[in-house]
Amino acid sequence: MSTGDEVLVTWTQSVDDAISFTPFGDAIVPRGGVNGYRVYRTVQGESAELIGIVSPGSFDYIDDAATAGITYIYSVKPFDADNETDPAIEPGSADDLARIISLGGQPPDVVVVTRVQSQMTFDAVIDVEDEAAVEVFVTDFITLLANLLGIDPARISVTSVTAGSIVVDFEILDVEGADDEHTAAEALENLLVLVEDDTADEFATIGPVLQIEDNTSTDTVVIPQPVDAEGNVILGWFTRGGTQVGLDDFFAFAENFGRTDASPEFDSTFDIVPSGAVDIDDFFAFAENFGKIVANASEIKDLLNQ
Repeated sequence: MSTGDEVLVTWTQSVDDAISFTPFGDAIVPRGGVNGYRVYRTVQGESAELIGIVSPGSFDYIDDAATAGITYIYSVKPFDADNETDPAIEPGSADDLARIISLGGQPPDVVVVTRVQSQMTFDAVIDVEDEAAVEVFVTDFITLLANLLGIDPARISVTSVTAGSIVVDFEILDVEGADDEHTAAEALENLLVLVEDDTADEFATIGPVLQIEDNTSTDTVVIPQPVDAEGNVILGWFTRGGTQVGLDDFFAFAENFGRTDASPEFDSTFDIVPSGAVDIDDFFAFAENFGKIVANASEIKDLLNQ
């Protein structure tokens, strides 16, 4: 929780934050318990920073070294003599969103992004230092996989090719408005079934599949505000299409024009000048931003997995 010039971090104590006793032979010995809590602060894309250690029985910590205008993600981990426990937090849940604080600023734009990822290991050999050979392999792999799954090759992104036989890490992207294609999750599920069914070797041209893993992840992502080349915030880039505020954004705005917070269809995203209604003031604000180029469009789209 932001208190203006500092952040108050609170948590529910671990169930092990108490020492119980149990019989052991002829003696009564302590069991369980934690040694304390470690408080971490993270800026998206950077490593977590340990900012404090507090004693057992604690349930809050004041971060008075946070910088205004920066969005932080906090986590608290109980620890004992041997281990540190990561909290089980569902991405996008109230508990998860409560960890994300922008000191002295507007609430951050937070979305939950699922990345459909997999790793395949082939019983084959390639010189991973030979860039030309790797490029040919990646092209063949993507073409074969796209044909097998019946999806656009552009939806398959190979993130790494490493030695150890051949280990390929890749991601399958979703695509909006393509109702005739499988979703990324469906495509990966179909691939897992194909590999498990050994009646045919679909990857014979590459090599036998030794292993396949589903490495799909779901994460909470903080989306930065769209800005121009000078760092000025751009309003009205609703659809996040292309690299500028354009016609698609206008049509989205027009569809919402006239709605108020009394309507179940009201979306505050289009209430650019907050008033509880999408009205003429919002139109003028949108018109002022129409056509502006979003300098960090690629960064935002990467975070959204677009």
